[in-house]
Amino acid sequence: MTRRHTLLLSLLHFLVDGICACGVMLMSHQIVSDIEAYGMIVLYNVLAFGTQPLTGRWVDKDGVCTRGLNLAASLLTAGALVSSISTYHTIFIAVPGAILLGMGNSFFHVYGGKYVAVVSRNDIRAMGVFVSTGAVGLAIGIGFSSPMLLVAFLLSFLALSCLHVYNAYRQKKNIMTIHADYWQTSEQPLSSVSIIFLSCLMLVVAGRAFIGESVPSLHRGLHSMGAPWLMIMVSVIVMVGKAAGGFLSKRWGVRNVFYVSMLLGGTTFLMCPWHDGFVLATLFLINLSMPCTLYWATKAVPGREGWTFGLLAMALLPGFLLGNLTKHDATCQALLVPLMATILLESLILLCMRERRWLVLAVSVLLNILTNVPLNIFVMAYEVASPLHVIGLECLVVAVEFIGYWLVLHDCHKAFKYSSCANIFSALVGFFSQLLF
Repeated sequence: MTRRHTLLLSLLHFLVDGICACGVMLMSHQIVSDIEAYGMIVLYNVLAFGTQPLTGRWVDKDGVCTRGLNLAASLLTAGALVSSISTYHTIFIAVPGAILLGMGNSFFHVYGGKYVAVVSRNDIRAMGVFVSTGAVGLAIGIGFSSPMLLVAFLLSFLALSCLHVYNAYRQKKNIMTIHADYWQTSEQPLSSVSIIFLSCLMLVVAGRAFIGESVPSLHRGLHSMGAPWLMIMVSVIVMVGKAAGGFLSKRWGVRNVFYVSMLLGGTTFLMCPWHDGFVLATLFLINLSMPCTLYWATKAVPGREGWTFGLLAMALLPGFLLGNLTKHDATCQALLVPLMATILLESLILLCMRERRWLVLAVSVLLNILTNVPLNIFVMAYEVASPLHVIGLECLVVAVEFIGYWLVLHDCHKAFKYSSCANIFSALVGFFSQLLF
């Protein structure tokens, strides 16, 4: 039962993202004004991602019945029809189409995420497979958008939706039995620990989106394939990374795969400007962690799978926006790339010191944000070049981080060890990087 439902919903995920991408691209190409086209795309993305916590909460209250899918299918069908009714679109036609497609996408994602989590009993492999296929549908919809492709996507989606609803109806009793335990716990209030944990996961998701969006463009050697085919090749790598993350987590442990994904992915990201291979490796490695964050979120708040899925999806928006800004702005890149490097190095040092507590690791990220960015702004603004001045600033950072770690650990010795070792190591790495490059 689990495999059948996971396969069907994964195919539907592929088709839904294909429908939305194809419909939005058709409308944007036919709008005369570039500003209006850009605004329509932004509206779609805000609705598709930003509303998922709300639609997820509605799906949670509705249970595992198929009303969420029926509503998504209605919205997507109407949106697809609006996007293909004319060869010339004005903003007054495109905006309703974007709203319908965005809301249909939002309802489907939280419905599919909840359904797979419940039916598979939060099996990380099933969740990895479900979230993986959307990237390929998105790439095909953007790269080969046409009315014929949109119709093919829509008809396939409606046919598979009917098949899914039929299977769900036949196995309704078994699915409701599986969901019973989750439903009881969903009525319990959220604890402060759960809220903090979910906030940390949202920060991780935003960081992953930032890395994925801000990686440099692939060089001309790969561009000779043609932009659409290059996009599909990259999307397949992303899909394989997400699916593989679930299976590797089941074999080697969720925490181990998550650490390897984020640390190695961050490392290859910093090496991206020197070779296209690092770009592809970065996209694969960071997506290994996708099912890990979904698994932890649904496990932390059982019974609210749609809401937690929607929260993590909403966290993608700021990461994408920040990554896009960094990719085209040299000043932002000069600030955020060193920040990414220090977060990566300090997390690695804490893990090597056998620190595994989530709160300490989260505080490490927060301390780096509070110290690294102001430090680099000060250095750039006043052109600090004297070694004594740099050492003095590093000592100030050590003092700030010592206070932060001490407030969490209540252990002066360990707080000083963490802050001093992390900053000495990161300063040496930065010094040698400047000598080499």
